[in-house]
Amino acid sequence: MTTDANLDTGLVEVSPGGEASCRLEVRNTGPIVESYVIEVLGDVAGWAQAEPPTLAVYPGSAESVTIRFRPPRSAQVVAGERPFAVRVTPAENPGEEAVPEGAVRVLPFAEIVPELLPRTSRGRWGGRHELSVANLGNVPVGLALTGGDPDNRLRVAVSPPSLGVAPGEAAFVRVRVRSRRLLWRGHPVTLPFQVAVASEETPPALVDGATVQEPLLPQGLGRVVAALVVLALLGAGLWYALLRPSVRSLAEEVAQEQVAPVAQQASAADDKAQEAIDRTAPSAPARPSGPTPGNPPVPPPAPTRPPSPSPRPTPPAAAPALPPGAQSANHRLTVTAGTGATRTDQYTVPSGRVFVLTDIFLQNPQGDEGRLELVVDGATLLTQALNNFRDLDYHMVSPIEVRAGRVITLRAACRKAGTTLDGAGGGGGQCRDHALLNGYTRTASTPAA
Repeated sequence: MTTDANLDTGLVEVSPGGEASCRLEVRNTGPIVESYVIEVLGDVAGWAQAEPPTLAVYPGSAESVTIRFRPPRSAQVVAGERPFAVRVTPAENPGEEAVPEGAVRVLPFAEIVPELLPRTSRGRWGGRHELSVANLGNVPVGLALTGGDPDNRLRVAVSPPSLGVAPGEAAFVRVRVRSRRLLWRGHPVTLPFQVAVASEETPPALVDGATVQEPLLPQGLGRVVAALVVLALLGAGLWYALLRPSVRSLAEEVAQEQVAPVAQQASAADDKAQEAIDRTAPSAPARPSGPTPGNPPVPPPAPTRPPSPSPRPTPPAAAPALPPGAQSANHRLTVTAGTGATRTDQYTVPSGRVFVLTDIFLQNPQGDEGRLELVVDGATLLTQALNNFRDLDYHMVSPIEVRAGRVITLRAACRKAGTTLDGAGGGGGQCRDHALLNGYTRTASTPAA
């Protein structure tokens, strides 16, 4: 045996994302100068390296090699010990290779990323959300989930309230929010809440969300009821004025046609009975058996029609007008973001004016994938997944007023660019999305319409 190789330690500890090393001593016990090739074997070979990978050793002497370990900070490198070996192969005598062995202990680290979808829900009774928790660490974590709101106006239920997540995996839980009081009428109310994610391995994390409570009775319900009453009155008037007399006249004609044959048979029977009486009692004066010139038939009284109520025309509803000093306004926000990037575009309300937002039109012409958010003065108004729509129109039942100096922001997080309008694939690596804000502006002292 002309080659002798030994590690200076049998166990090396290293943190993911960090670096650790040990030394390998190679001794040449042969009579000639020998060249050696150094290779690291085992699961650690992907993130271990020998420096230098080759060396020459004179007879009777020894040289040192540094073995460096650099595991990535990833959930794929699970915490724990991993055996490894270093193969030392002499170029002149390849059959006399040496393979010393050791172990690497990867230290644990924990990292979780919670996300609430959607961030804002709408409903008369409450809303439904889904919380995803991704474990980016290299050890399993146990999670405790609780929900609440600062004003105690909501009931927040998280199901299940606790769970475990393996390294590199994600867990999903249901979040149900329900308002404690009903909103019968008025404007929609935004109610914020939070979901707390606690773990022994990581610091606690809070995820913010909101639900928009809508009134049970819409604002236009009175107009709809009034319109239905007017339609019912018009229908009743048409029935009494036109349809009912026609139906009665037709029914009388049909009845007379059916009764006429019976009346003729009854008259013939009366004539025969009178003839029999005349034969048995000749002294009795004969009764006339039908109408005579002195006794003309009395026609039945003609049916009278009840007077029909005439329908009253309803005056047309007046179209809503803008308040004094108001001006129609629309603003287009455009965001261009590269794949994996987040970009914004903003509109600031001018000084002395109030922007009243009535309609929002979102456009995703390329079919990009990612997330689109509209933020008004730091509060998220709506969140949409880009891959769920191309064109999307929102009509505000209750217009949103944005005061002077406040900012409306369109934020796009691009995960994958779609196809451009000229047919180029991948959108040129850029997500291009738009938002058209319609409404009007008025002075700060002018009341809303």
